[in-house]
Amino acid sequence: MKNQIDKKKKLAAEWIYFFLQMAAVGLVIFLINLTVGGFAIVHGESMEPTLQNKNLLIYIKLGYEPKRGDIVICHSGKGIEEELVKRVIGGPGDVIDIDPLTGILYVNGEELKEDYIMDSTIVTGDIHYPAKVPKGQYFLLGDNRTVSMDSRYSEIGTIPKEKIDGHIVARVFPFRKISLMK
Repeated sequence: MKNQIDKKKKLAAEWIYFFLQMAAVGLVIFLINLTVGGFAIVHGESMEPTLQNKNLLIYIKLGYEPKRGDIVICHSGKGIEEELVKRVIGGPGDVIDIDPLTGILYVNGEELKEDYIMDSTIVTGDIHYPAKVPKGQYFLLGDNRTVSMDSRYSEIGTIPKEKIDGHIVARVFPFRKISLMK
């Protein structure tokens, strides 16, 4: 009888130890996600052809400073609270202009060479051009400009730096398309 009670106590102790280990692993993963980086999922077609709907991405946030051309994950903070995956086009003080006839995008008066976009940039949304990016904010666009909801719309607008969660560094799913991002 005593041997059976000892076995039950040992089994209970093992289960408690197992759950404590799992809680510790969960806490470590949570803290890494909170401070270093995490995973993101592309929602929709706005980043095609570079990224597709439901791609799983890895992002880094620790010490990240947004740069033109980077693909980032962010939240607009203007009522659309789902994660947005967009490309940085302009930073604080930059002047963004789109030629409505040619679809050419200009940053500070210079044409931005974009070999990653699906179609030319269309003047859509309710932002007036040329538009100056406010201090501490970033102008973000999707690569598929005909369907992307991005900084061209006041519903999204320019994104404050603190709303940019991190820089996309890799696509990890689907497996046949695993790749590092530029």
